[in-house]
Amino acid sequence: MISKGDVKASLQFERALKIVRTTYREGADDRVLNPPKLSMHLGDDGGWPPHDGFAINMPAYVDWLDAVGSKWAVAAWDSTADIPIHALITLFDMQSGAFKAIIEGMYLTGVRTALQSVIGVRQLQDSSTCSISVIGAGYQAQFQMYLLDALCDVTEFNLFDIDRGTATQLQEDLQSRVEASINCLESVSGMAESDVLITVTDAQRPVITHEHSSDISTIIALGSYGELSETTINNVDAVVVDHIEQCLERGALSSLAEAGQFEKSDIDATIGDVLSASDTSNVRQASQTLFVPIGLGSLDIALAEHVYRHQSRQSGTQFAFR
Repeated sequence: MISKGDVKASLQFERALKIVRTTYREGADDRVLNPPKLSMHLGDDGGWPPHDGFAINMPAYVDWLDAVGSKWAVAAWDSTADIPIHALITLFDMQSGAFKAIIEGMYLTGVRTALQSVIGVRQLQDSSTCSISVIGAGYQAQFQMYLLDALCDVTEFNLFDIDRGTATQLQEDLQSRVEASINCLESVSGMAESDVLITVTDAQRPVITHEHSSDISTIIALGSYGELSETTINNVDAVVVDHIEQCLERGALSSLAEAGQFEKSDIDATIGDVLSASDTSNVRQASQTLFVPIGLGSLDIALAEHVYRHQSRQSGTQFAFR
């Protein structure tokens, strides 16, 4: 059993970035099994049961690591807890079929999600130096800003949250730990001159319109629901996703897909295609690109396998289930 502290001690960011890049490329070459997330709505869609939450299961097999497992994540948005989402990752030994580890999943997920944005910025953004607007100052935002600052050349962050106190607190917590300046915005209109926009909210209605984002070259939509307006999506030059079927079912593109207004053919490439140097001329020529990385179980399993293999002998807790 591997705790959050054990994960933090084992997960070096540069190495983790290489693992994510490799797993994306392997997926594009059909050497990863990554079924779409199995989702249960637990009231977050306005239906029964009335918990305003969800549960998702993300199984995967990653051939280059011979790693197999699954992540379970549960969100309870009505919770008064500081972090209303929890996750655990399970790993199995393919040589024997034996269950081998339970790993705390929230810190690993925060790093993985931020690394998705790092790769998006590095691969889709024209200039190596950029300013970034982050919409949403919750749990994931701290990982986004810290890892982007560490692994990309960011000049400034523009941070907005509907709860200004939350944004201000995150600014205070991070400013001494990052090199880029952090500005708290009064409204989303203040992000218009940024090079990159990252939305990382639980908003179920659009918080960004085309008016706000028309001059931004790279938009990265991380939320599980509908943070972007239809006009924002319809006006981009290229759409890149991490998993085609999954992104049509959940996240920024799902409502348009459900209404029959966005199809598989409207997706220009997966990020694995981009990293594998496939024919992605539409993406390379785009003035504005939308990247929708809704999150892959294969990345979670690859990083979890790395943590399992590289934890120190003193970390973790041995427990016999038999």
